[in-house]
This record gives sequence, structure tokens and C-alpha cells, in this order.
Amino acid sequence: MATATATELERTFRLGATDLPDLDPDLTPEQILEAYKEQYPNLRYGKVQEVGIEGDVLVYQLVPAEFKPNG
Repeated sequence: MATATATELERTFRLGATDLPDLDPDLTPEQILEAYKEQYPNLRYGKVQEVGIEGDVLVYQLVPAEFKPNG
């Protein structure tokens, strides 16, 4: 009989080409986004998207809001 083992994946938060560390595994991805807004103002109206698993890391994409010029 095969035995399955569950491991908790490390999370990373990707902003462009930069991977930002998980500030607290107990926080939701949305709470992490809120925490990073102070350091990265372009995330003020941003959102979080789950990208997937890369190796043993669960990757979330932090997506800045798109600003449209007037006119």
C-alpha cells in the first residue's frame, strides 16, 4: 500500500521579476498584499493571483492596478 505524505509549501509573493518573502505564514495572501502596500505604493489598488507551484514553493503574483490616462 502506498503512503502519501503532505508537506506544507513555502509561499512567495512575486512582484514583477522580484520574489518577496512570506511575511507570516498565518496571514492570508490578501493580508500579505496589505502589508506590502506600505513598501510598494503601486500595490495600493492591486490584487493577488495564485500562479501555481514551482518546485516546493507556492507562488502568488502581486498585480498592481492598471492606471488609465485621462482623455
